[in-house]
Amino acid sequence: MIKKTYNKNQKLFRTVWVVGMPLALSLVGCELGKDFLETRIPKIKPTNVTEQSESSVQPQSTAIEQMEAEIGNQINNIRQENNLNALQNNEKLAQVARNYSRQMAQENFFSHTSPDGSTLAERVRNAEIFFSVVGENLFQSTNISNPVSQAVQGWMDSPGHRENILRSVYTETGIGIWRDGNTYYITQLFMQPPV
Repeated sequence: MIKKTYNKNQKLFRTVWVVGMPLALSLVGCELGKDFLETRIPKIKPTNVTEQSESSVQPQSTAIEQMEAEIGNQINNIRQENNLNALQNNEKLAQVARNYSRQMAQENFFSHTSPDGSTLAERVRNAEIFFSVVGENLFQSTNISNPVSQAVQGWMDSPGHRENILRSVYTETGIGIWRDGNTYYITQLFMQPPV
C-alpha cells in the first residue's frame, strides 16, 4: 500500500492505492474544522444553482440508505467511546450531503468547493438550514463493494477528519452517498444549530 498525503489550501487529501485484485482507490477530504459563524439570515441563492441541486435527493437504493445509516452508527459509537454525545440525524442536512455526493459523481470532481464555486456554508445555507458551526468530511472509493468501514477508518486516521468527528460542539449530522458505477462518493456534514 502506498500513501501520499499533502495539505493544499487548508484541505487535506489522502490517496491510498491498494495493490491486488481488484485495484481499489480511496480519496479522503475534509474541511479542517473551520467554524462558519453565520447570522440567521440566509444569503440569496446564486443564479448558477440549478433546480436539480435544489430538489430533495433521496437515497439511490435501500443498500445505499443502509450504508448511510451504518456510517452514522459507527461515527456515533466512536463519539460515545470518547465521552461525546451521539449526533442526531438531520434529514435535510443529509439531502444536502447526498446532493453534493451526486454532484461530485456527475461532474467528476472531489473537493470541498464545487466547480461552480459553491462552498460548504453556501450549500447548507441555500437549503435554508441555519447553523452556528458546520463541517464536512469527504470520501471517494473505487472497486470497494462496501466502503463504510474504509471511509470511517480513513477519517479516523486523518487528523482533520478525526477533529470533525470528535468536535463536541457538533450535535447533528447528515450523511449522503452517491454511487456511480463502481465508485462511491460519501459526504458527511456536521452541524451545530444556532444557539
